[in-house]
Amino acid sequence: MSQPSFRGIIANINRDQLIGPTDSPSNDAPYITNCRTLASYNWLDRVKPTMLVPGSPPAWTPLKKSITLSEDSGTYFRDKNAARFASYPLQPAMEAIIKQDPGFDLDSVDLVACGSTLGNLLCFVRGLDVKFRILVEAVGSTVFFLRRDGSPTDVIPGVRGFGHTFPESYTSWDRAVKGSESHQRIVQYRFGDVECVVRFEADGYLPDRCDEQTSAPDTSANDHSALPSLLQQTTVSSHEPEDTTSLTILDGGHSIPQAAIFDLKTRSFKRKDDDILAEIVPRLWVSQIPNSVLAFHRYGKFHDIRIQDTRPAIQAWEQKESETLRQFHGLLGQLIGFVHGQPDGRFEIVREERGDSLELREVTPRVNHVIPDELKEQLFARFYDAVEDTGDLSDRYAEDEDGSPSCDSESEKDFTACSASSCGYCGRCGY
Repeated sequence: MSQPSFRGIIANINRDQLIGPTDSPSNDAPYITNCRTLASYNWLDRVKPTMLVPGSPPAWTPLKKSITLSEDSGTYFRDKNAARFASYPLQPAMEAIIKQDPGFDLDSVDLVACGSTLGNLLCFVRGLDVKFRILVEAVGSTVFFLRRDGSPTDVIPGVRGFGHTFPESYTSWDRAVKGSESHQRIVQYRFGDVECVVRFEADGYLPDRCDEQTSAPDTSANDHSALPSLLQQTTVSSHEPEDTTSLTILDGGHSIPQAAIFDLKTRSFKRKDDDILAEIVPRLWVSQIPNSVLAFHRYGKFHDIRIQDTRPAIQAWEQKESETLRQFHGLLGQLIGFVHGQPDGRFEIVREERGDSLELREVTPRVNHVIPDELKEQLFARFYDAVEDTGDLSDRYAEDEDGSPSCDSESEKDFTACSASSCGYCGRCGY
């Protein structure tokens, strides 16, 4: 599938010029604190985009007797939210927040993103070869990061292994959310001084790690004789929606605590001695997923299934990668400051494979905004009321009379030459 066309480069951010430990005004590395679940929802596998709020993830219901599973086959979307609602992929998450926490003040949030976009930026900081494009847009004082790779209905090519047939056999949807395709969760946490709202997909939950107030799902005992009926309740393959401009929101499901959520991975028995958890910890850190189910198979038959508490590994990774986290924190601050200084309040991040820099590019006017205008009014009503009393929104980020750039799109500016101690990454330095 062809990529969206590129626009002119506004600036570059080089990885070797990111803030490092010696540049930090404090010896303390930024960590994630105060994590809480804001909202959740399920996508139903219907021809019209339909979400269920709060929904619930599939429960861990392992087979009583191991059987040989078929290899993955079928169609699996790369980005389920974009495939289900291409017009505004972040709108469903915002709708879920409004429905579950009507008084939530989004203007107090610095950054809204999905785990994938933050994970890609973290990969850049870590020097990993990942190609990506991200739309960055300011709505009020809050900055949205939206994935912009290829077509919304891009599918995962060459699907192999058992990463889909295993959960279809070893997890079960509650009857109240029957027909679900995926479970999406939105968490809020503070990363250093950056207040973040992050959406991610949850693979399932462990019933024994729910508190007593959480009701158990209505699922059948999961043994090999019940497998055909269980598969009837499980979405095996995705169907492309016919309409991605209107969104139906239904009530259903029950809230599950974050402490019970797990990430699921399947691997060949040949890798049973590898440290698989170490490979996925950065992604678990971004989404604050506290449990992991790692299943090893021998030609489709699973005998070695390990359920782990990932929190010690995540904490150890945070300590080990303190320099990386300082650089990642500095990068986010740089991007947030830069977008507030743009005349149209948005730009696009482009990172080529094996690239040592991020290109910050203009966005064509034809590209949709991150959320529709009517939703902005609901989310930021208090903020816009305040703006009317204090002046135009652009005044908040007006350039000082100190020779700061006017963000002329015809000239490239290097925003990587400053440090946190000199300007705090306001996006308005003189370079």
